[in-house]
Amino acid sequence: MVLDLTTIEKIKGLVYQKPQSINSIALALGKNWRTADRYVEEIKKKTGTIKTMTFREGTRGALKIVYWNNTEKIYSTDIQEELFKKIELGINKSDFSPFEIYQYVDPQKREGFYEEIKHEKNYNYRIEDLIPYIETSEKEISIFAGNLAFIHLEHNKRKIIDYIHDAIQRGVLIKVISSINLVDLKNIELLLSLNQGLREPLVEIRHSIIPLRGYIFDTKILRLGEVAYGQKKEGQVQNTIANYYEIRDEMWVEWIEKLFWKKFQQAIPAKKRLEHINSLKKL
Repeated sequence: MVLDLTTIEKIKGLVYQKPQSINSIALALGKNWRTADRYVEEIKKKTGTIKTMTFREGTRGALKIVYWNNTEKIYSTDIQEELFKKIELGINKSDFSPFEIYQYVDPQKREGFYEEIKHEKNYNYRIEDLIPYIETSEKEISIFAGNLAFIHLEHNKRKIIDYIHDAIQRGVLIKVISSINLVDLKNIELLLSLNQGLREPLVEIRHSIIPLRGYIFDTKILRLGEVAYGQKKEGQVQNTIANYYEIRDEMWVEWIEKLFWKKFQQAIPAKKRLEHINSLKKL
């Protein structure tokens, strides 16, 4: 049975009032447990407004709870509130350094490294470190991107878009925040073309400008990156530096995911943005 808007709003209304079990949602809808669970997972994937947590998972007494994903107040500490304000104000990637986040993470739950870029035109941004996470993701990959040029970066004679295609074939949801513009039009259409032949689209791109560049894998691992350019002044590193940060701290990964969802919900869907772009006439 197709999930309609009325049912979506009813489930969201129940969960907004207070956390619900799948059984209580099923009872309210007059559906069985499996149908209610499928509805919840679909709403969770498409809107990000609800989340789930399973207690005693793997046992007969397992209990799955559905709760509201509060993106209205996405910070739980003063530090996160301050960082959020800085990210909100940022436009260019140079406006915010991911190190501002990295420095507050438990040292046991983070890893960072850097390298000098000697030939930026041919630099692959260490995608060999990224590919294993794309290959092993099971549910969802959320991507902060400035543009979609990264889909052409190569590893083992395959492009990132090929690895994303494989992930989609496993049922992994791909959500991207990027600048959707005339210059990047072919890349946008290429990535969206991965939805062809699917029962429901698993790739969703929305237009928004944000200074972060990174990936969230299954709400477990956060990988952020930045490129720093030396100003050729005395005492400074003369080459371009690439910095990479991997964060596994649950609190910080969930915070960034909430930030992603907040921006994603506010962003313009690719289809709508492309309609406006395609209305432009070439001179």
